[in-house]
Amino acid sequence: MAIEQGIARTGSDDALVGRSVFDQACCVFDGWTDIETGARVLRLDVRGDREVSAVWQTLYQQAQCFLRGGRQVVLRTCRDNDWPGLRTDAACLLDLTTGEITHPFPPEYMVVEVCDTTQIALLLRRDDERQVILWDLYSEQTLASIDVPEGWSFSGMCALADGQRALVGHIQGRPHNEPVHSRVYLLIPGEPARLLFEAQNFTCNHFQGCPTDPNVFAYDRWPAPRRDVAQVMHIASLDGSFHEPAKLDAYAVRPVSMLGVRDHYVWTPDGQRIVSYLNPDPDLGPTPQMGNEKSFGTDFNHFTFPWVLSALDWRTGEDLSAPYPAGRWGCHMTVTPDGRYIVSAGGPGYDYLYAIELDGLRHGWNEQRICSYPRTVSQGRNHEPFAFPFVLPDGSGVLFNAGWPGPDHGIYLAQTEW
Repeated sequence: MAIEQGIARTGSDDALVGRSVFDQACCVFDGWTDIETGARVLRLDVRGDREVSAVWQTLYQQAQCFLRGGRQVVLRTCRDNDWPGLRTDAACLLDLTTGEITHPFPPEYMVVEVCDTTQIALLLRRDDERQVILWDLYSEQTLASIDVPEGWSFSGMCALADGQRALVGHIQGRPHNEPVHSRVYLLIPGEPARLLFEAQNFTCNHFQGCPTDPNVFAYDRWPAPRRDVAQVMHIASLDGSFHEPAKLDAYAVRPVSMLGVRDHYVWTPDGQRIVSYLNPDPDLGPTPQMGNEKSFGTDFNHFTFPWVLSALDWRTGEDLSAPYPAGRWGCHMTVTPDGRYIVSAGGPGYDYLYAIELDGLRHGWNEQRICSYPRTVSQGRNHEPFAFPFVLPDGSGVLFNAGWPGPDHGIYLAQTEW
């Protein structure tokens, strides 16, 4: 496969001018045509090509992973028992149009996010997660850095929309069972890290910059010790002039407990809505110590709960939402570059990649299948992989993980025609 051998591209460069990234990838990678939808599905890498212990994966759902307009994508590997943690064995750039693999990142760091417009990468030191750096891919130099102080832990980071600056969080204490002190810093090239704000009795994580305003960001603000709240998602500005929970109007779906709040989320490209899921059901199972997987008991399974898909206007509180039909919840999702569709994958037994028309949520659940994929078997626990779909910047395909845990587990690229 191209991930190991660097399969040569067929045809001339002139023949590829003006073609989509997916069309160019079709000249490099093998695959099949989905019988039901007619979409072409390419196998970029499968686990069967390597030793059993190696697991290839995309970056985390909220991260930016494409360079050169989508021609290159950042991939990384981990061992089975590390999924989906950031402790990975390697990171590389795969050129979807040539099959070429390069390794432009310093090996002692893990890649968390890359910014195509500035060629800056956000990296976390691999061995102990005690340092974050902004790395210039052009000059191969560190532009800014911050160390985690003794007694504190790394809690998350994200790049802002300008592709130059980043947010980094530190916490002191154990989420979500005891008082936690959070600090959030701003990283700027050529300057010392600046403390942006602190929060006592809150765990601050899941940072993500607004795609249309480099001075606005979202993050989750979890009460610690735990108490039930209707919203953990907060929106803030860098200058501190705006900092409050994302609004919920009178009709917005609300969780019964903190365990069911909107959590894993992505912005729409226009910055107007935040897409996530929540759980309004009061029975979330045995959860005495959130944040400790072992405390959930052997029967804990994300897929057994009745989730609701939400596209929330954070300024007005208008919530376009609908319950997931059986089997459809696959945890993480993405939004197409034009903002029209939410793309996700089903749970075990519903091995389909599908799209939801975002505005159509006004009228309830709507769905069109993109393709089927190799069977995925999961118990819905955090250490198991999710599809983590990423839509190519030109909208011509969706990159995702599938086939867990057998030899077909790997990275796939599905054709899309919106």
